[in-house]
Amino acid sequence: MPLFISYSSQDRSTVDALTSALRRAQQQVWFDQELGGGDSWWNTILEQIRSCDVFVVALSNNWLQSKPSQSELRYAQALNRPILPVRIGDIDSMRVNPLAALQIIDYRNPTVDAGIQLVTAVHSLQAKPQPLPDPLPEEPPVPFGYITRLGNTLAEKELSPQQQLQLLVELRQGFDEDGDDPSARGDIAQLLRMLRLRHDVTYRTRTEIDNVLAEIEAKDGAPASDTDASPPATQAGTGPQPVSAEPAPPTTAAVGSGAAKGGGANTRLIVIGAAAVVVVAIIAVVVVLMSQGGKSKPAAKPAPSPNSAAVPNSPANSNFSGNATKLDSFLLGPLEVGPIVADPNMVVSEKTNGMRNPKWTLSNPDCIGAYEPIADAAYKDSGYIAVAAQAVHTAGEEPSHRVFESVVAFPSADKASAFVQTSADKWRACAGQAVTLTYNGRAEGWKFAELAGDPPRIAQGRTQTEGTRICHHALRAVSDVVIDVLVCGPDAETGQAGRVAEQISARIAQ
Repeated sequence: MPLFISYSSQDRSTVDALTSALRRAQQQVWFDQELGGGDSWWNTILEQIRSCDVFVVALSNNWLQSKPSQSELRYAQALNRPILPVRIGDIDSMRVNPLAALQIIDYRNPTVDAGIQLVTAVHSLQAKPQPLPDPLPEEPPVPFGYITRLGNTLAEKELSPQQQLQLLVELRQGFDEDGDDPSARGDIAQLLRMLRLRHDVTYRTRTEIDNVLAEIEAKDGAPASDTDASPPATQAGTGPQPVSAEPAPPTTAAVGSGAAKGGGANTRLIVIGAAAVVVVAIIAVVVVLMSQGGKSKPAAKPAPSPNSAAVPNSPANSNFSGNATKLDSFLLGPLEVGPIVADPNMVVSEKTNGMRNPKWTLSNPDCIGAYEPIADAAYKDSGYIAVAAQAVHTAGEEPSHRVFESVVAFPSADKASAFVQTSADKWRACAGQAVTLTYNGRAEGWKFAELAGDPPRIAQGRTQTEGTRICHHALRAVSDVVIDVLVCGPDAETGQAGRVAEQISARIAQ
């Protein structure tokens, strides 16, 4: 029977190394790497736990904060499965965690001695097989099952203002409870955006959605290359999933300090529910007056959504070009991105209107522009006006494909082309180089390929030095806009990032 590895998607690259070490020791290993969410996904995981002879925990702070991982552990304990904690990352307290009473193998530094200790511990537990209890314990519910239920509700053709408000309250509660999980956070944000775009959504509901989305976006900012999960989201995570050094700044519709706490926000939403009934009545009166020939003042313009706000740190916000106000409309959705990467299960996990300030470090800082789209260090002093970006990845906690697409407006076409020319020189200097990304004491290596193309259209690939991930980065200037796209996955192909950029180019040219 195989070993079962319970892990957080944010630790994916480290788990890949652990899995490789166990397989070299002739161990069969199973871990959730390509499944999506829902009943089928969870039933498969539970079946694998029942059939494993050792339940291996890839222990880290990320694992301790993962709701699915905790459910897996409780089920394994109820099944009397032998449990082997293997520490792969930082832990706030070794004494205050559910595995403190067990022997914990330290595999943060995968030396030969650590590998021997790991395999010896596995053999020791395999030598003492434990029968399954009879009857079997009750199966734990699907993690984040409410997300699927709310998604089905959103598919209804018509939703009353009260139903919309109830959806919003439940999604807000879900974010309060599960917002630290990249996958859940990404799914909640996606449902909020779906609700916001409905034809029947009320103005007040839309405003409250913007407030919650602003909080979610403030939590986002993982490296564009890989999660997820986040690894939402998010991540087809290939390694650590750090967050940006600075959260996205709040817009004029940003939630107040009271709403940042679950109770305050939910109380306010409930109060708004009562107000929604009054709003419907007022609308009815207005319709009657208009039908009788009455006149009224023009309606006030609604407050801008977070995704339409100007970028606070951009150098020339007061001098927007024509394209700068249309950037969001240039980005491709999952239906357009999916066929390019041969993945029909793509979802949007994050949106941003600001440059990225990652907390991780790169061994060669001059290569950050080649490594990461819309990195603040790469665009600093370029004169850009505005930016819009979003991540699109495979649905579920373990996304295999991740695409990060961004568009950056400049004051003129010449300035956009000049930025690509400057970037080409920097990317070319990184060709053939091996770099190391470091975050929270963990490191992963990447190697850049040769630069392809010439300004204003360039591209460059990179591969993991100890893993299966491949990324392709495309940069091009079209009119006064720079298109910055990264495609990552185990089977990412040359030209996929360019195809995404080409479709965005067509939208800009319209």
